[in-house]
Amino acid sequence: MKHLLWISVLGIIPLLLPAEIVREDAGSITYRQPDQQEITVKKHPRRVVIGYGSLAKVWDLAGGTAIAVPGVAEKNALPEGMRNLPVIGAATVPNTEKVMAMKPDLVLLIGRMEWHRSIAELLRGSGIDAVCVEYNNYGDFNDILDFFCRINGKTVRDIPSARKVQEDVESICAKTKGLTPPTCAIIFASTAGFSLESPWTNTGMMAEKLGARNVMRGKERSRIHFSYERLLLDNPDAIFVITMGDARALREKFDKEFTTQPAWNELKAARGKRVHFLPVEWFLYMPGPDYPKAFRRLAELLYPGAPF
Repeated sequence: MKHLLWISVLGIIPLLLPAEIVREDAGSITYRQPDQQEITVKKHPRRVVIGYGSLAKVWDLAGGTAIAVPGVAEKNALPEGMRNLPVIGAATVPNTEKVMAMKPDLVLLIGRMEWHRSIAELLRGSGIDAVCVEYNNYGDFNDILDFFCRINGKTVRDIPSARKVQEDVESICAKTKGLTPPTCAIIFASTAGFSLESPWTNTGMMAEKLGARNVMRGKERSRIHFSYERLLLDNPDAIFVITMGDARALREKFDKEFTTQPAWNELKAARGKRVHFLPVEWFLYMPGPDYPKAFRRLAELLYPGAPF
C-alpha cells in the first residue's frame, strides 16, 4: 500500500505523504497514516464506528460490520445493513461524546480533516483504536480496501465481492487498449465557480486508467482555476462536468459562462455533442463498490460505440 496522496481542495494536508501498512501479525496491524503517525490497531474488532460516510461501503465490502455511522444526506450512501444504525454526528464533524458513548473498539476516520485527526488523538488517549485513512480516488480505494480486509483478518482475494470489484474495473480498462485515446476536460462546478480537475482526483484517475488524456497535465494534485479561454485553447474531445450543489442552477451557470459564448460551437466536444454532466453518486461522491459502474459509464462516454 504505497499510494501517494494528493493535496486536498481544503488544503489541510500540505504534503504528499505515503499511507501504508508497515507491520502485521496475527493479532494486529500497524498503519502509517498520511500524517506519518504509525498507528497499531487490533484485528477482528467487534464494535466499529464509521466516522466518515464514504468509508461505510468500503468497510462493508471488506467484510466488516458497524455499530454507528455519521449522518448522510441520502441513506443509500450507506450499505443497507447500516442504514438504521445510531448516528454519531454530521458526516464531517462526528460528535466525540456520541462516539465514545458507543464504547467502540475501533473508529474509522478520514485523514484530510483536522477535526477527524483531533478526534482520533482523543480516542487513542482513552484507549480506543482510531485510524485516519485517505480516500480521494480509485488508488486510495484499493489501498483502503486492502487495509480494511486485513483488519478483518482476510485479504481482498479471500472476499469474492471485493475481488470482483477490482477485476471488473481492470476488465473495463483493458477494453480501452488499442482504442484511440481521447482528450478530455473535467470541470468541477460549484457556487464558487469552475475549476479543472487533475488526474489525481476521483474522476481524473478513472479517466486516465481508461486511457484518456486529461488536458490538465501540471503537477497540481486537485483542482486549478479554469476559464473559457483555457477551454478554447485545449479544445478537448469530451468535456465532463461534476456539480456540487444545486445541479439545475449550476447547469444554468455553466450555460451562461460557456455555451452562450462566441466560438463554443467550434469546440470538438460541442460539435460532437460530448459535453456530459456526470452522476454525482459516482463522480462527486466516492462510488466504493460501484466503481465498476462508474468506470463503465465513463468508458462509454469516452469511447462512444465501443462495447463495455
